[in-house]
Amino acid sequence: GKNLGSLSEGIPEEEEEEEEELPTVEEVARRTNSVFIPEVPANGTDVENSQLTPNSLEFQRPEFSPSPPPAAMDPLYPPPPDGVIPDPPEEVLEALKILGYDSFRPGQAEAIMRILSGFSTLVVLPTGMGKSLCYQLPAFLYHRNSGSIALVISPLVSLMDDQVSGLPPCLKAVCIHSNLSQSQREAAMEKVRKGQAQILLLSPEALVGSGFSSGFFRDRLPPVAFACLDEAHCVSRWSHNFRP
Repeated sequence: GKNLGSLSEGIPEEEEEEEEELPTVEEVARRTNSVFIPEVPANGTDVENSQLTPNSLEFQRPEFSPSPPPAAMDPLYPPPPDGVIPDPPEEVLEALKILGYDSFRPGQAEAIMRILSGFSTLVVLPTGMGKSLCYQLPAFLYHRNSGSIALVISPLVSLMDDQVSGLPPCLKAVCIHSNLSQSQREAAMEKVRKGQAQILLLSPEALVGSGFSSGFFRDRLPPVAFACLDEAHCVSRWSHNFRP
Protein backbone atom coordinates (compact mmCIF):
# COMPACT_ATOMS: atom_id res chain seq x y z
CA GLY A 1 0.00 0.00 0.00
CA LYS A 2 3.02 2.31 0.16
CA ASN A 3 4.20 4.34 -2.75
CA LEU A 4 7.70 3.96 -4.11
CA GLY A 5 8.91 7.07 -2.33
CA SER A 6 8.08 5.68 1.07
CA LEU A 7 10.17 2.56 0.45
CA SER A 8 13.38 4.55 0.62
CA GLU A 9 12.63 6.38 3.87
CA GLY A 10 15.49 6.24 6.30
CA ILE A 11 18.10 5.40 3.66
CA PRO A 12 20.84 8.04 3.49
CA GLU A 13 21.19 9.44 0.01
CA GLU A 14 24.92 8.79 -0.06
CA GLU A 15 24.27 5.03 0.24
CA GLU A 16 22.15 4.91 -2.88
CA GLU A 17 24.44 4.00 -5.75
CA GLU A 18 23.46 3.82 -9.38
CA GLU A 19 24.06 0.35 -10.75
CA GLU A 20 26.69 0.31 -13.48
CA GLU A 21 25.27 -0.68 -16.85
CA LEU A 22 26.78 -3.95 -18.05
CA PRO A 23 28.22 -4.14 -21.59
CA THR A 24 26.46 -6.23 -24.18
CA VAL A 25 28.01 -9.41 -25.57
CA GLU A 26 28.68 -7.64 -28.84
CA GLU A 27 30.48 -4.80 -27.04
CA VAL A 28 32.69 -7.25 -25.14
CA ALA A 29 33.52 -9.08 -28.36
CA ARG A 30 34.33 -5.79 -30.07
CA ARG A 31 36.62 -4.68 -27.25
CA THR A 32 38.53 -7.97 -27.29
CA ASN A 33 38.57 -8.34 -31.08
CA SER A 34 36.76 -11.64 -30.72
CA VAL A 35 33.60 -13.17 -32.11
CA PHE A 36 30.84 -14.27 -29.77
CA ILE A 37 30.01 -17.96 -30.32
CA PRO A 38 27.11 -19.56 -28.41
CA GLU A 39 28.36 -22.53 -26.44
CA VAL A 40 26.82 -25.88 -27.32
CA PRO A 41 27.58 -29.50 -26.39
CA ALA A 42 29.66 -31.69 -28.67
CA ASN A 43 27.48 -34.79 -28.39
CA GLY A 44 24.52 -33.12 -30.13
CA THR A 45 22.07 -33.96 -27.35
CA ASP A 46 19.49 -31.60 -26.00
CA VAL A 47 21.39 -28.35 -26.51
CA GLU A 48 18.56 -26.23 -25.24
CA ASN A 49 18.09 -28.15 -21.95
CA SER A 50 21.68 -28.74 -20.86
CA GLN A 51 24.78 -27.05 -19.57
CA LEU A 52 26.64 -25.75 -22.60
CA THR A 53 30.19 -26.45 -23.70
CA PRO A 54 32.12 -24.78 -26.53
CA ASN A 55 33.14 -27.91 -28.46
CA SER A 56 30.48 -28.30 -31.14
CA LEU A 57 30.82 -26.67 -34.54
CA GLU A 58 27.26 -27.42 -35.66
CA PHE A 59 25.68 -24.27 -34.27
CA GLN A 60 28.66 -21.93 -34.10
CA ARG A 61 27.92 -18.39 -35.12
CA PRO A 62 29.42 -17.68 -38.54
CA GLU A 63 30.85 -14.49 -39.91
CA PHE A 64 27.84 -12.73 -41.41
CA SER A 65 27.86 -11.98 -45.13
CA PRO A 66 27.18 -8.42 -46.25
CA SER A 67 24.05 -9.45 -48.20
CA PRO A 68 21.06 -7.21 -47.43
CA PRO A 69 18.28 -8.53 -45.19
CA PRO A 70 14.94 -9.49 -46.76
CA ALA A 71 12.42 -6.73 -47.19
CA ALA A 72 10.06 -6.22 -44.28
CA MET A 73 6.44 -7.20 -44.77
CA ASP A 74 3.76 -4.58 -44.50
CA PRO A 75 1.56 -4.97 -41.41
CA LEU A 76 -1.87 -6.45 -41.93
CA TYR A 77 -3.49 -3.25 -40.67
CA PRO A 78 -2.03 0.23 -41.21
CA PRO A 79 -0.44 1.56 -37.99
CA PRO A 80 -2.74 4.18 -36.46
CA PRO A 81 -1.17 7.64 -36.88
CA ASP A 82 -2.06 8.61 -33.31
CA GLY A 83 -0.62 5.38 -31.92
CA VAL A 84 -3.94 4.40 -30.33
CA ILE A 85 -4.50 0.69 -30.87
CA PRO A 86 -7.97 0.04 -32.32
CA ASP A 87 -10.40 -2.60 -31.13
CA PRO A 88 -10.16 -5.92 -32.98
CA PRO A 89 -12.13 -5.82 -36.25
CA GLU A 90 -14.47 -8.57 -37.39
CA GLU A 91 -11.68 -10.44 -39.18
CA VAL A 92 -9.74 -10.81 -35.91
CA LEU A 93 -12.82 -11.86 -33.94
CA GLU A 94 -13.61 -14.43 -36.61
CA ALA A 95 -10.05 -15.80 -36.38
CA LEU A 96 -10.40 -16.02 -32.60
CA LYS A 97 -13.42 -18.30 -32.99
CA ILE A 98 -11.68 -20.39 -35.66
CA LEU A 99 -8.87 -20.98 -33.17
CA GLY A 100 -11.46 -22.19 -30.67
CA TYR A 101 -11.98 -19.22 -28.34
CA ASP A 102 -15.06 -17.15 -27.58
CA SER A 103 -13.37 -14.07 -26.14
CA PHE A 104 -10.01 -12.49 -25.37
CA ARG A 105 -8.39 -12.59 -21.97
CA PRO A 106 -7.04 -9.34 -20.49
CA GLY A 107 -4.12 -8.01 -22.51
CA GLN A 108 -4.49 -10.36 -25.48
CA ALA A 109 -6.51 -8.13 -27.80
CA GLU A 110 -4.17 -5.14 -27.50
CA ALA A 111 -1.06 -7.30 -27.98
CA ILE A 112 -2.54 -8.99 -31.04
CA MET A 113 -3.65 -5.72 -32.61
CA ARG A 114 -0.19 -4.22 -32.01
CA ILE A 115 1.44 -7.14 -33.84
CA LEU A 116 -1.05 -6.94 -36.70
CA SER A 117 -0.33 -3.19 -36.91
CA GLY A 118 3.43 -3.71 -37.09
CA PHE A 119 4.38 -2.50 -33.60
CA SER A 120 7.14 -4.15 -31.56
CA THR A 121 5.44 -5.56 -28.49
CA LEU A 122 6.46 -6.94 -25.11
CA VAL A 123 3.84 -9.17 -23.49
CA VAL A 124 4.18 -10.03 -19.80
CA LEU A 125 1.45 -12.32 -18.49
CA PRO A 126 1.29 -15.00 -15.79
CA THR A 127 1.59 -18.66 -16.73
CA GLY A 128 -1.58 -19.98 -18.29
CA MET A 129 -2.98 -16.56 -19.23
CA GLY A 130 -2.67 -17.03 -22.98
CA LYS A 131 0.62 -15.54 -24.15
CA SER A 132 0.85 -18.07 -26.99
CA LEU A 133 -2.39 -16.86 -28.57
CA CYS A 134 -0.77 -13.42 -28.91
CA TYR A 135 1.49 -14.81 -31.67
CA GLN A 136 -0.68 -17.72 -32.86
CA LEU A 137 -3.60 -15.58 -33.99
CA PRO A 138 -1.43 -13.06 -35.89
CA ALA A 139 0.48 -15.97 -37.47
CA PHE A 140 -2.83 -17.44 -38.64
CA LEU A 141 -4.05 -14.17 -40.16
CA TYR A 142 -0.76 -13.18 -41.78
CA HIS A 143 -0.47 -16.62 -43.39
CA ARG A 144 -4.07 -16.58 -44.59
CA ASN A 145 -3.64 -13.14 -46.15
CA SER A 146 -0.15 -13.39 -47.63
CA GLY A 147 1.21 -16.93 -47.22
CA SER A 148 3.86 -15.61 -44.85
CA ILE A 149 5.25 -17.39 -41.82
CA ALA A 150 5.91 -16.38 -38.22
CA LEU A 151 9.29 -17.16 -36.64
CA VAL A 152 9.08 -18.15 -32.97
CA ILE A 153 12.37 -18.38 -31.09
CA SER A 154 11.88 -20.73 -28.16
CA PRO A 155 14.58 -21.55 -25.58
CA LEU A 156 13.49 -25.06 -24.55
CA VAL A 157 13.00 -28.19 -26.66
CA SER A 158 10.19 -29.43 -24.43
CA LEU A 159 8.45 -26.07 -24.80
CA MET A 160 8.69 -26.26 -28.59
CA ASP A 161 7.28 -29.78 -28.65
CA ASP A 162 4.39 -28.72 -26.40
CA GLN A 163 3.64 -25.75 -28.64
CA VAL A 164 3.56 -27.90 -31.77
CA SER A 165 1.37 -30.63 -30.27
CA GLY A 166 -0.94 -28.18 -28.48
CA LEU A 167 -1.87 -25.98 -31.42
CA PRO A 168 -5.48 -25.56 -32.54
CA PRO A 169 -6.37 -27.83 -35.50
CA CYS A 170 -6.32 -24.92 -37.97
CA LEU A 171 -2.68 -24.06 -37.13
CA LYS A 172 0.37 -26.01 -38.20
CA ALA A 173 3.91 -25.51 -36.91
CA VAL A 174 7.30 -27.11 -37.39
CA CYS A 175 10.38 -26.78 -35.23
CA ILE A 176 14.14 -26.84 -35.79
CA HIS A 177 16.46 -27.67 -32.90
CA SER A 178 19.57 -29.68 -32.05
CA ASN A 179 17.75 -32.94 -31.29
CA LEU A 180 16.60 -33.33 -34.90
CA SER A 181 18.54 -35.19 -37.56
CA GLN A 182 19.43 -33.53 -40.84
CA SER A 183 16.66 -35.45 -42.62
CA GLN A 184 14.11 -34.30 -40.01
CA ARG A 185 15.18 -30.70 -40.48
CA GLU A 186 14.93 -31.08 -44.25
CA ALA A 187 11.41 -32.49 -43.90
CA ALA A 188 10.39 -29.63 -41.61
CA MET A 189 11.75 -27.01 -43.99
CA GLU A 190 10.00 -28.67 -46.92
CA LYS A 191 6.67 -28.18 -45.13
CA VAL A 192 7.54 -24.53 -44.59
CA ARG A 193 8.57 -24.07 -48.22
CA LYS A 194 5.30 -25.60 -49.44
CA GLY A 195 3.23 -23.30 -47.22
CA GLN A 196 2.05 -26.15 -44.99
CA ALA A 197 2.95 -24.38 -41.75
CA GLN A 198 2.12 -20.97 -40.35
CA ILE A 199 4.74 -21.06 -37.59
CA LEU A 200 8.42 -22.03 -37.56
CA LEU A 201 9.86 -22.58 -34.10
CA LEU A 202 13.63 -22.26 -33.74
CA SER A 203 15.99 -22.65 -30.82
CA PRO A 204 18.32 -19.67 -30.23
CA GLU A 205 21.24 -21.87 -31.28
CA ALA A 206 19.56 -22.77 -34.56
CA LEU A 207 18.75 -19.12 -35.20
CA VAL A 208 22.30 -17.79 -34.76
CA GLY A 209 24.08 -20.96 -35.89
CA SER A 210 25.58 -21.74 -39.24
CA GLY A 211 22.50 -23.64 -40.37
CA PHE A 212 20.20 -20.63 -40.37
CA SER A 213 22.65 -18.34 -42.14
CA SER A 214 23.74 -20.88 -44.73
CA GLY A 215 21.98 -22.32 -47.74
CA PHE A 216 19.86 -24.59 -45.55
CA PHE A 217 17.49 -21.69 -44.85
CA ARG A 218 18.39 -19.24 -47.60
CA ASP A 219 15.73 -18.93 -50.29
CA ARG A 220 13.65 -21.60 -48.58
CA LEU A 221 11.51 -19.45 -46.35
CA PRO A 222 8.33 -17.72 -47.41
CA PRO A 223 8.03 -14.05 -46.41
CA VAL A 224 8.42 -13.64 -42.64
CA ALA A 225 5.52 -11.69 -41.13
CA PHE A 226 7.11 -11.19 -37.70
CA ALA A 227 9.44 -12.81 -35.17
CA CYS A 228 8.43 -13.73 -31.64
CA LEU A 229 10.78 -14.47 -28.76
CA ASP A 230 8.81 -16.88 -26.58
CA GLU A 231 9.56 -17.22 -22.85
CA ALA A 232 12.14 -14.46 -23.26
CA HIS A 233 13.26 -14.64 -19.63
CA CYS A 234 14.66 -18.15 -20.27
CA VAL A 235 16.88 -17.23 -23.19
CA SER A 236 19.79 -15.50 -21.46
CA ARG A 237 19.76 -17.52 -18.26
CA TRP A 238 17.97 -20.61 -16.99
CA SER A 239 19.24 -22.13 -13.77
CA HIS A 240 22.96 -21.36 -13.27
CA ASN A 241 24.76 -20.19 -16.40
CA PHE A 242 22.35 -22.19 -18.53
CA ARG A 243 22.90 -20.31 -21.76
CA PRO A 244 25.78 -17.81 -21.46
